[in-house]
Amino acid sequence: MRKLQNKFQHGITIIVPFYNSEETLLETAKSLINQIKGRDFELEVLLIDNNSTDHSSEIAKALAIVYPDLFHYICCAAPGVSNARNLGLEYASMEYIMFLDADDTYSRTSVKDIYELFKKNEKNIDIIFYPRYFMYVDNEGKKTFKQHPRNRLFRETGIYREDQFNNNLYYMTLNIAIKNGQKSRFDSEIPYGEDMVFISEILGRSSSIGYVSTAHYNYRFSEWSTINRYQSPVYSSNLILDNMEKQFYPYLSGGVSIPKQVQSMALNEIAWRFSNLANRLFPYHLKPSDFRKWQVKLRDLLRHIDDDIILNYPTLDSFHRYSVLELKEELIKVAVFDGIDFRKNGTKIHDEKNFETIISDFKITDNVLYIYSFLKMKLGEKINVKAFASINGVETELETWNSISGRYKKRDYSNYFPAYKLVIDLDTLEEYNTLDVHFYYKINGKIFNIKKYYSVKNRILDMNNESLIFKDSHEVFSENTVNNITLQWLRNFHLLITKIDQNEGQKVYDEKTKETLDSVRLLREEFRSMTDKNPNIWLYVDNFNTVDNAFYQYQNDFLKDDGAERYYVYKNDFLYLGQYIAKHNIDMSQMKFVLYGSEEHKRLLLRATFVLAAYNEYFATVVPFNHEELLELSDVLKFKYIYLQHGVLHAKAPQTYDVERTYIDKIVISTDYEREVFTSELHYNESDLLQVGMSRFGLSSEPNRKVKRILFAPSWRHTFVGDLNTFDEHGNRKIDVEEFIHSQYYKSLRDIMQSENLEKYLEKNNLDLDIKLHPIFSGAMDILLPLVEGSTRIHILETQTIDSANYLIFVTDFSSFVFDAVANRTPIIYYELDRDEFLAGNHNYRELYLGFEFGDVVDNVPDFADALKRIINRNYSVEKKYLDKMNLFYNFPKDPRGALYNALSSMEGIING
Repeated sequence: MRKLQNKFQHGITIIVPFYNSEETLLETAKSLINQIKGRDFELEVLLIDNNSTDHSSEIAKALAIVYPDLFHYICCAAPGVSNARNLGLEYASMEYIMFLDADDTYSRTSVKDIYELFKKNEKNIDIIFYPRYFMYVDNEGKKTFKQHPRNRLFRETGIYREDQFNNNLYYMTLNIAIKNGQKSRFDSEIPYGEDMVFISEILGRSSSIGYVSTAHYNYRFSEWSTINRYQSPVYSSNLILDNMEKQFYPYLSGGVSIPKQVQSMALNEIAWRFSNLANRLFPYHLKPSDFRKWQVKLRDLLRHIDDDIILNYPTLDSFHRYSVLELKEELIKVAVFDGIDFRKNGTKIHDEKNFETIISDFKITDNVLYIYSFLKMKLGEKINVKAFASINGVETELETWNSISGRYKKRDYSNYFPAYKLVIDLDTLEEYNTLDVHFYYKINGKIFNIKKYYSVKNRILDMNNESLIFKDSHEVFSENTVNNITLQWLRNFHLLITKIDQNEGQKVYDEKTKETLDSVRLLREEFRSMTDKNPNIWLYVDNFNTVDNAFYQYQNDFLKDDGAERYYVYKNDFLYLGQYIAKHNIDMSQMKFVLYGSEEHKRLLLRATFVLAAYNEYFATVVPFNHEELLELSDVLKFKYIYLQHGVLHAKAPQTYDVERTYIDKIVISTDYEREVFTSELHYNESDLLQVGMSRFGLSSEPNRKVKRILFAPSWRHTFVGDLNTFDEHGNRKIDVEEFIHSQYYKSLRDIMQSENLEKYLEKNNLDLDIKLHPIFSGAMDILLPLVEGSTRIHILETQTIDSANYLIFVTDFSSFVFDAVANRTPIIYYELDRDEFLAGNHNYRELYLGFEFGDVVDNVPDFADALKRIINRNYSVEKKYLDKMNLFYNFPKDPRGALYNALSSMEGIING
């Protein structure tokens, strides 16, 4: 096929680059063959072979033979999809050009509909775009389609001016059609985002664009591709800024303003990355000086994007728009009037009048009312908000901090939402009978009343997920009676708390029982009929398929003769627990077990004093009720949730532990530094903490059972695990296999497992390396076990019930399991499997309260072997500088299990007898 001349034929050229696409190319071709029907224009498809090594070249050549008037085979020797597309642009003979990847498809009338709109408006437009759909294909070939969020911006086929819809038209990949003969070409030096730069150049010359609603680009969304790699800032942070520079360069170099449509196109990459739950934008893995240089470059590029583009960007959350605006680091002035007026360069960019407040928790514990709230507002960091509560007309200023919800729809902070709490001792009702409570704010001494409430977690009043608008009315919106105390939330946002007598309380209880949910009515009736109202049940529960601190504590407590009954709550399959009991020869004849979620479990909770849980998943490990049922039982359930912790707190994950988010009443800690973190950063009270040490630290140790083995226990990553509650058909955790095997984490593990030098070194020193992966990896063993086949010294443990105290050396990346090694004074090596990716945000958290305090840090096999050598040369003892830290680290009693039992037993009024 020859390169074409300047005059183009009436029709459309479709450019299809391919590389090793034998599994999908025929399907793509079929969707193009279907475009022939009913058309009255020419159509050519250029199949551009980009050095394929599979059978896709033969498929393409065969298509060109069977359909010579449609398909044309062209070989592109220069590697890369941009070179292939550029070659297609050189050969294209039709007046219009479309693009299709070799694993994607068009809907049946896409080409025809696009051609007709172009032909009718060829003097007015240079580019047309059309909807994009994600095409999911299962193992049986069944397809499902999901709309791209961008599709909602348009509804009707037509021509649109650039300035319509605030220039928010251009969130496109190559679901476009363009006029032939344009000078634009794909930049072959760009490994990612080349389509964005290409389209921006065309948009800069356009005054209007076309949109065809009936044409669909179906993008196959299945296997991992190189694009996935650029999701991480480790690989994309500089690239996305370089691409922005290329989009802006033609205008900045010519001294002309950047068209708004190009600004909008450039912002798209920043917008979706910023809005992502996991970090996709900021290169936190860089050292501070390099990170600041990157920030400055981003700042300078964003300053070329007009504020109105950012503040009207449809794919950015309204709160995130202001967060992105602040990345420009430009002055925003604040004025206080009837509301708060925010201005930039004399133009109002926001005003705050409603002061929407979110109730993040509302509970009663030990006859004390706790209310946690935060002010959800934009640009909150620009003003000094003070929160106040009025109780019977007496003003009290409340301490404020940045709410955990300031990590708004993200794992990192994006906004400043001032949080505060109010604590009311309800015993004061003996003196006042009724308390009238309401909240308000002061800014520069001026009072602002709350005009809007939203309740996220309210354990007493039925107003969860309700958006409440202020009304000047004493009408009761919601009320409940607990412990003969009635709480009423009024339409004017006052809370009335009133003491009632016992007879009236009984009447209210009976009426509520008649009207309650069917699922809890019998429980309420049973509770009322109990002759012994005093709770005297202790329940212990670990996570799915684990034996942890709850069971260890249960072993200590279950035979205590103190008037309390104790049950261990097992989940799903009892086999795992049974195996542990058998292995350790535990006498279970007098133990009491109950199945999580069973009717017996629910009845026991009616009289429970404590639920001791090792994992902070309230509705999965603590209560078998949903939110609505829990609210209906708010006047019945009196237990305290004692969080035993799975390990020592070391990760900065406030979204998991912050007091606003959890249902925790008491937390077991083992160190002084945890006390500081929980009180100063996570806003618990000192009295909420039980510094008695983890229950497993109270198990009898047998130091003489040391074996010549090394234990390697790395943590998991959210990037390839995702939803922790998703399991495969075998009951194993589901992981994203493609994401996993392309991760640096997997590659580092593979290097360890398949290292011949490490194998020889272990053999020389008569050592074995046991790799204990997190239980989450149970579904990936068919991938991992083959990596150690043939090895006599490196093993993957498939059992989770091991005693780390028996090992001579402990190795981890940053798992909290390391603190067991600290307690046992075992030599520690930290092996960073994926340092940059972790710091950039491939996990639930990316920062640690404690770094690598207790051992050497390595990130490759040779350095790992050197660290092992140093420990062996010390006869497996801990180096002094690390041993000193270990000796000072813990601060808890010698018998943690006994200390926890005594601490709980001493709480007033919990034990009979």
